[in-house]
Order: sequence, then C-alpha cells, then structure tokens
Amino acid sequence: MPSASLIRWQTDRANRISQVEGHCREVELLVPANPTFLDETLRGYVLHLSAHFQGFCRDLYTECSLIWIRALPVGFGSIGRSQCFTQLAMEKANPSYENLKRDFNRFGFQLNLLTASPDGPRSVTDLGHLNDWRNRAAHQANHPFVGGVPQRLTLTILNEWQKTCERLASVLDGIMYNELTAILTAPPW
Repeated sequence: MPSASLIRWQTDRANRISQVEGHCREVELLVPANPTFLDETLRGYVLHLSAHFQGFCRDLYTECSLIWIRALPVGFGSIGRSQCFTQLAMEKANPSYENLKRDFNRFGFQLNLLTASPDGPRSVTDLGHLNDWRNRAAHQANHPFVGGVPQRLTLTILNEWQKTCERLASVLDGIMYNELTAILTAPPW
C-alpha cells in the first residue's frame, strides 16, 4: 500500500507534469520551429519537474515524520518535531541525493538510493543532471556542463528524467515503508 505522498505524486503531481510535457511537445511541433521558445519551454519543464519531485520528497518526509512523532512516548513530541523539522535541506535546496540523504537519515538509517534498486546508480546520476539543469534554468546560466551532463536539453531527456523521478518516488516510498515498519513494528500506512 503506498503512502498518501506517493498517491498524490501518482495522481495530482504526475498529471501536472504530464500537462507541461504535453505543452513542450506542442511547442516542439510548431512550424516554423522556434528554437528559443522551445529552449525556454524545456527549461520551464525542468523547473516544474524538479519542484514537483522536491515537493513529493518533502511531503513523504513530513508524512513519515508525523507518523514517527505520534509513536513517541507522551511528552517527547516537541523533541521529535525539533529533530525532524529543524534545518530541513528540502525546504530550501534542490532535491539532490545528498540533500535527500541528509534529511531522511534523521530516521536513523543510511539512505542509499544507489543500491535500493537495480537502476539506482543511473537514477542518482539522472537526478544529479536534473538538478544541474534546474540550477541552469533558475539562474539563467549558460556555462558548459561537465561530468556527462547533457549540454542540450531535449524532450526525450526530460521524459527520461521524469521516469527517473517516478521510479525514485516509488523507491523512496518503499524504503520509508520498510524503515518505519522496523522502527514502529507495524506498517505505517
């Protein structure tokens, strides 16, 4: 059974992302083509995808934290809230692998997306590339990328990153289900 956060990702957030993807596809098919408009539209898609993935991660973290806090002995709730919600990376920073680990590791385990699924290394790489492009779009930068980051944004690349975010959302949901089940000795949702 998925968390409320994953259900929202699969219904509301996925639908919104698909609408932006559809708009990009329409811009791509314009005749005559307008490369500047397409580039701006794809950069908007990057920002949108990254924002929704960050929102999902924050929603899942919050959902898990509240479940964990409710299970604490009476009188420990304020300590639990402070532990869970002070200086969250996901409140201000990109949903990078490092930021996800920083926040989710507060539950007392080491988040390892590299080994959580067969495509873990590729998913982590794709997430890094998405964040690199997110920063380029948000800050209007045009510097060359290094480390295998695509130099040019295409709808095909964005579709792959969207699939990666979908996989990572399911993987994170499964990890948190298993970890909270172990902590609480009962299924969290």
